[in-house]
Amino acid sequence: MAELPWTEADVIQRCQHEYQAAAREGGQEGQDATVRLAWAQVHSTKTSDVDRGVELLQAMLTQESADTRDLLYLLAVGQYRRRHYLDARTTLRDLLKGNPEFRQAESLLKSVDEDIVRDGLVGVGAGAAVIGVIGAIAYAALRKR
Repeated sequence: MAELPWTEADVIQRCQHEYQAAAREGGQEGQDATVRLAWAQVHSTKTSDVDRGVELLQAMLTQESADTRDLLYLLAVGQYRRRHYLDARTTLRDLLKGNPEFRQAESLLKSVDEDIVRDGLVGVGAGAAVIGVIGAIAYAALRKR
């Protein structure tokens, strides 16, 4: 996996409190608190936090925002952390079309592609093992006849 920062539960909780307080105020402060919360959630070690962060980012992307680039990157981080590599790759490729110099996105895309290949090879190996076991069972059954 890519070398991405991790957040602890206390950081997420602090961001959640800031988010709730800023939501009452609205405006730019509310948007900033929402982005901080989403950042903390997608960088969490807990899958449930990552899931909530992805949902929050998807909701934010349906609204007009000047931070689309950063929101898409964070969405890709969340997708990557959830091991939704194909979604992450699609998001990152779309992001890089409009922002070709975005080094963090390039680096994450490289990690995504490496993990897709690694998981593919693991899948091929598991498939070969299953076929080998079935073949051995069939061979043993034929020899007993």
